Amino acid sequence: MQAVARYPRRHQRRAAVAAQVAVCSTVFLGLGALVIDIGSAYTTQTELQAAADAAALAAAAELAAFPASNPVEAAVTAADEYASRNHVRNCPPVVLDQDVEFGRSSFDPAAGKFTFQPGGSNYDSVRVTVRRFLVDGDTILVNAPFLFGPAFGKTGTHLEARAAAVLIPRDIAVVIDLSGSMNDDSELRHYKAYQGEQGDWRDGVQINLRDIWCALNGPGPSYPYVPGAEDETEYAADTGPTIGAMCTWGAPVVPETYDPTTDPGLWYSKKGVNCTDPAVQASLAARGYSADEIACIMSAAQDGNYTNQWRNRTAVMLGLATWRSGRPGGTPGGDGDARVEDSVSGEFSWAGYPSYRKSWTWADYISYVSASNWMTNAVPELRYRYGLKTFTNFLLENRPRYSQTDILWQTPEQPLQAVKDALQAMTDVIIALESLDRMSLEVFATTARHEVDLTEELQAVSNRLYQMQAGYYDTTTNMGAGLLMAMNELSSERARSAAAKIVVLMSDGKPNVNAYGNSVPEGDPATCEWIMGLAQQAASQNVRIYTVSVGCDSDPGLMTEIATIGGGQHFHAEGTPEEYSDQLDLIFRALGGKRPVALIE
Repeated sequence: MQAVARYPRRHQRRAAVAAQVAVCSTVFLGLGALVIDIGSAYTTQTELQAAADAAALAAAAELAAFPASNPVEAAVTAADEYASRNHVRNCPPVVLDQDVEFGRSSFDPAAGKFTFQPGGSNYDSVRVTVRRFLVDGDTILVNAPFLFGPAFGKTGTHLEARAAAVLIPRDIAVVIDLSGSMNDDSELRHYKAYQGEQGDWRDGVQINLRDIWCALNGPGPSYPYVPGAEDETEYAADTGPTIGAMCTWGAPVVPETYDPTTDPGLWYSKKGVNCTDPAVQASLAARGYSADEIACIMSAAQDGNYTNQWRNRTAVMLGLATWRSGRPGGTPGGDGDARVEDSVSGEFSWAGYPSYRKSWTWADYISYVSASNWMTNAVPELRYRYGLKTFTNFLLENRPRYSQTDILWQTPEQPLQAVKDALQAMTDVIIALESLDRMSLEVFATTARHEVDLTEELQAVSNRLYQMQAGYYDTTTNMGAGLLMAMNELSSERARSAAAKIVVLMSDGKPNVNAYGNSVPEGDPATCEWIMGLAQQAASQNVRIYTVSVGCDSDPGLMTEIATIGGGQHFHAEGTPEEYSDQLDLIFRALGGKRPVALIE
């Protein structure tokens, strides 16, 4: 039997494995190439998206920028600038006009998101497509080249990224200081106000007390009111109302030069001192008093002997009361002695009051001017000097509440009038933007009050503030209570989940009421800590706080800290009322357009 030759089969296996390896290697190399090329494309796409996101956010922010003559042009410029800062494949992207779409976005509460809708007007949204490089001064479409793709007939792929951003609607709590200090810039206290130990004149004083007096019998100031020197304002030709026999305004109140001791509009009547002013004598004669009666009225001989003698004769001098002396040659009715007595029936009677008087008397005014601490000792030269200036100042300083004098809201009290006009400017901006913002009004003095619910009827907020006056309810400054009121409203059922939460806080920055409602010195450390703690609480609830300090005696320090803690910004308006009125207008217009942005695509 013939033997059969047998050959080892391992050589066949080796050949088969070699073939398999060759085939698999090709597949693996292809897969590796695919992974590398896809990874490169993915990296490029990620860089493109970052550029598109930055461009859309920057462009949307420009839609609300103030001032901006052409927000669309500014938005395209911003989109290009911010896209170029985010290099793609080490090259700066370029955004052209045709790469930017403008529109408005609507919020779907059910879906919990905004939807971009191109077109329309008063744009609040931008969609940006990034698809071009800037290479050696030329713009080219973004292409992710394939390293291994050419082996499979693919040299690369075109890439682009798109992003849309919207100006988020805001729930804005406007918080306004209505303490008594919000009319201080109109008061006589500043005619010789100093600051510092060197006795420098306080910058920014321009007293508009005459305009307050003129507005007591109307008309109210224009919107906006433009303050200025007495011969420059809208009330320059207004003669103002007569108060008793006080009908002459007298010298203009010009800080540094005004002297009340020589002001013909002020009559000097001090207890125990004879009045010798010829103007008083002439006024009494014009009202029909005899020479004998005039001598009794102007004499201080009886002041120390009888209660109210000085007060009563001063009231008669000023025309705030009538004396029927019963003296020979005089007016019948009294007992005929030389005293101006209110204890004798029919002898002395107070004059009638203006319609805006609610809870004060002529005697209150006389006592106010004669008080030893008048104007907190700041201007002792005005003590015992009676006239239209000190009467108007009496209303602002001593009877500012609406329950006391219900007309001061329609006079141009400063700095409150400037704040009112600035809020109206902010309201106008927001209405023009059709931004879907809502606003509320919170006010504070000793206590805080919620005045207007969050509403789309924005004008209602400004209208209400125009109807309020410094010291409307009470007169000290509880800034913390105002912040609490704002936070309560922004967390109420009227607040919207999709809206940004904003507080605009306006004050002179000098709180003097603590967390327990007790009066404390201005700048009390514990009170300031409490207020800053509230700002931290607001920040933790995603409430952003913008602060505005105003007034020639304002302190921006605490207001700056509140804004910093609250993640917002502090603004300070200073100078004369004319100057800070212009500054507040710009500030509040800027706040009206200062809307947060968010990506929606």
